[in-house]
Amino acid sequence: MSVVARTCHLAIMLGVAGLSSTATAQRAQPNPSIVAPPAIVMGKITGPDKKGIEEAEVLLGDAPPAHTDRKGRFEFDPVRPGMHDILVRKIGYVPVRFRVAVTAGDIWDGTIAMERSAQALAEVVVLDSAKALRNYRPLWIDGFVERRRAGLGTFLDRVDIENAQAFNTAKLIATAPGIMARAASGWDELNVSRCGNGFGTASKAIVYVDGFKTETSTTGRFVTFHDYSPERLAAIEVYKGRGVIPSEYDDPQACLVVLLWTNRR
Repeated sequence: MSVVARTCHLAIMLGVAGLSSTATAQRAQPNPSIVAPPAIVMGKITGPDKKGIEEAEVLLGDAPPAHTDRKGRFEFDPVRPGMHDILVRKIGYVPVRFRVAVTAGDIWDGTIAMERSAQALAEVVVLDSAKALRNYRPLWIDGFVERRRAGLGTFLDRVDIENAQAFNTAKLIATAPGIMARAASGWDELNVSRCGNGFGTASKAIVYVDGFKTETSTTGRFVTFHDYSPERLAAIEVYKGRGVIPSEYDDPQACLVVLLWTNRR
């Protein structure tokens, strides 16, 4: 084969190889017109009797809240892939908070059981004389005064609450040293020094209302503060860090305990 022929043959082979490489590269590039499908999160909210709970509020991240239907069903569609915090609440039930992880095109369908919360009827007191009025004294006040005298926490009475002029209860709690509050849709978040950012997974925060445990959180997020506005409260106690929590409200893993007292006896 002559030199010219060999040169032409080599050029043809290189041209074919170049076309093959270009085609392979084009096939390897993702098609920008193909979009990963979103996820769907749905489920059923049930009570202790295993029946669906109607009109329960379900919060998923920043999405608009959903409410369960007559059968207790709810649905979020679409949902972006990733990790999502879900909060379920309804008056008369203990709020439920959990986390789900969904991938593109995935459908998460689960059943969430709720427990009834302790409900106490307000006590009716007949004040038929000036003496009875003077003797009207909430049963919790003595313990509040005694603990405030010990000085191991932060204490706000009714005068302190009014002077603070806070628009929500989380802001009142944030008057305690080392606590910051952030409001969000449907919940408040407390960031507490010495408890880690959002408490982490090993520390608890517990909220009591009139002596009853109402909510426990390991994320720093709470819904109880929305249910008890400053106008409804007579006093607040805040205990931050181990070693200062009163024994009757202590928990081995608790790093923050908040006691809310209403005007009930």
